[in-house]
Amino acid sequence: MALTYGDVTAVTTNYISDRFTDNYYKVSPTFVKVWKSGAMAKPFPGGNQIQVPFQYAPLKAAPFPPGGVFDISYIETQTAMTFNVKYSYANVTVRRTDFALNRGEAAIMNFLEPKVVNAEQALAQSLITQFFEDGQGTVSPLIALDGILAGYDDGTNYASYGGITRSAIGVGASATAWPFSLQQLQVAYGQATFGPTQPNFIATTQSIYNSFWNKMLPMQRTTEIDPDLQGAGFRAFKFNGMSVVVDQYCPSGYIFGMNTDYIDAYISEDPTFAFGFTGFKELPNSLDMAGQTVFGGNIVVRAPRLGFILASVA
Repeated sequence: MALTYGDVTAVTTNYISDRFTDNYYKVSPTFVKVWKSGAMAKPFPGGNQIQVPFQYAPLKAAPFPPGGVFDISYIETQTAMTFNVKYSYANVTVRRTDFALNRGEAAIMNFLEPKVVNAEQALAQSLITQFFEDGQGTVSPLIALDGILAGYDDGTNYASYGGITRSAIGVGASATAWPFSLQQLQVAYGQATFGPTQPNFIATTQSIYNSFWNKMLPMQRTTEIDPDLQGAGFRAFKFNGMSVVVDQYCPSGYIFGMNTDYIDAYISEDPTFAFGFTGFKELPNSLDMAGQTVFGGNIVVRAPRLGFILASVA
């Protein structure tokens, strides 16, 4: 019969490295920008919905002759977008019997600690994936975050946003099915620019970023550390003042141009729903336990006209 152990392996234990390595999760500078840098994160203290007021029409203004009268009829100029609070979780299930094994000198490290870290990473991955989607039931379900795919749509795919028709809130610039060119990017940038207010952050895929880099190679280029990303070690180069980054969770073929000053990432002030942990609960009729890291909040693009989406970019 075949033996499991030989002369040496029968009396020699394996050496286990005390360094734990993540070989699964990707990286997202956009997640750092949205939730970790602090500038875009906004507290959600409570309420049935998130209501965002905005101006959608001008007051009366016109020339008048001497002795003329003014049109003083009342004009409605303000309304509000509304967004539901959305929830996400990452689960950790633990077999209680494993604690009897992972202890003493035989336990090089606690097996539970990387599980909890994994849950935090899993929740971050879920949120940034939702951020680049719609939350409108087309690309991602209605219970998902109201992502920028809907926020910056030009009205072609999503006729309304935040309960308001696109004609009232303005639309982002967009283009589809085109080979990457700086000219097309400049057109989208110009359409999303209003005076001193313009997109300031671009997230795209590695392959599109490479094309971007190659086309800018003959030109003067600025490579910098974005202040919001500096602590995480991400670098970016500038195009028209916009930080351009590779985000490995950006959908294939897309370029998202954002004005981060007008994107609010609402996070519940309830500690449990602010990336908190529920604690482990024993499962019925079992020694096993489960706990969840949870999030409550939503993404709000307050000014959809200040961004753009370029899709099917080759």
